Amino acid sequence: MFQKYGPVVRISPDELAFGTARSIHDIYGQRPGGCFEKDPSHYFTPPNGAHHIVSTPDHSVHARQRRLLAPAFTERALRDQECLIQGYVDTLICMLREKVDVEGETSSQQRPVDLRDWINYTTFDITGDLMFGESFDCLKDTRLHPWIDLLANSIKALSVVGIAAQFPSLKTILDALTPSKYTKQAEDHFNLTAEKVDRRLEANISRPDFISAILKNGLSEKKGQYCDGEKIMSRAEIHSNAFILIIAGSETSATCVTGCIYYLCMNPQTLARLVNEIRSSFENETEMTFRTIATLKYLSAVIEEGLRMYPPLVTSLCRLVPKGGALVDGHYVPEGTKVAFHHYASYWSSSNFALPDEFIPDRWLGSDARFNGDSKDVLQPFSYGPRACIGKSLAYAQIRLILCKLLWHFDIKLCPEIEQGNWTDQGVWFFWSKPPLMATLHDRFAEESLSSE
Repeated sequence: MFQKYGPVVRISPDELAFGTARSIHDIYGQRPGGCFEKDPSHYFTPPNGAHHIVSTPDHSVHARQRRLLAPAFTERALRDQECLIQGYVDTLICMLREKVDVEGETSSQQRPVDLRDWINYTTFDITGDLMFGESFDCLKDTRLHPWIDLLANSIKALSVVGIAAQFPSLKTILDALTPSKYTKQAEDHFNLTAEKVDRRLEANISRPDFISAILKNGLSEKKGQYCDGEKIMSRAEIHSNAFILIIAGSETSATCVTGCIYYLCMNPQTLARLVNEIRSSFENETEMTFRTIATLKYLSAVIEEGLRMYPPLVTSLCRLVPKGGALVDGHYVPEGTKVAFHHYASYWSSSNFALPDEFIPDRWLGSDARFNGDSKDVLQPFSYGPRACIGKSLAYAQIRLILCKLLWHFDIKLCPEIEQGNWTDQGVWFFWSKPPLMATLHDRFAEESLSSE
């Protein structure tokens, strides 16, 4: 619709979709009188009635919760968490090494692995450990924890409920048509989260994780939302925030890494260039730290291009125009109108990017004149403004490290059915519903290890 009608489209009588960099600043940025309010019909109150950092429409509640969570996402916290995250990524490499390049097998006999699942194992284990002080053991058990199925169905349930909420007069009927298994599993996921939080609170562990940041000033046992102060959360709020952080912390990073691998493998010259940058920048993998890998310019460009073509948040974050109306991207919009910047549609729009349907990391390096006119500020995969994703730095660190170590150790090739198919033709439930990403991996150090033995 952006291609046909331009950068602002009316998608319902009271809702406008925007697709420009200016609209991001206008809708989500700070402004006189405060930011645009969240549209309640697009966000959901958790089962326990206590809003989390994403769902709360109250700016003061959001500010308090963000202030309490912030210490877990500082540069210092990231340095403290690095050893833990490195450990999980190293475990990923060890487990993959056991699955591939079996002695005596030719390259044509190599057993394919589902990189989608293995990357999900890794990010889910990391997020679980940072949240609860214990791993989900996905890598150890080489299987998805039952929670991941619950998580996926929780997201589907929220999507369906969100659709019903857009049609108030039909909501009762639409609610009745919502598959009960989705809503039941969403509740089960929330309840399991609450149980793990309570176990973590009772453990009284001293470590740089999410819970320790929240508990810096203790917690309140009041039911529901705690609004009497600015330095504390209620137990119910901690339950709700753990619920959303597990989803956001694991799914977004896994999606970006998976998408980057797919597009790299579908563009062999780009893959070769990135592999060369990684393997020529380090003498050994112990030199790969959060600080050193952040200096790899082509890796950064690949990740930005991956986020453009395959953004973890596919759709939008809806807001309401305040009383008196407001200007959005130069257009006067009446009060009460729903407005949102739409990520995927904007990132694939030729009005923002030259050759939008091609994976070309060079557009982010400033070295190719073809992309001088690109509206690079339009890429905001972690949103923008006071409510932008608090875990952006942590996500980038994980994404860089997983990609670096995978490409340091393995030559990756997609299986023919993936190369010849249309892997990116996927359903969307807020996030992508990713199919398996089957690939063969060649351990570049296998022959060296065998000869040394």
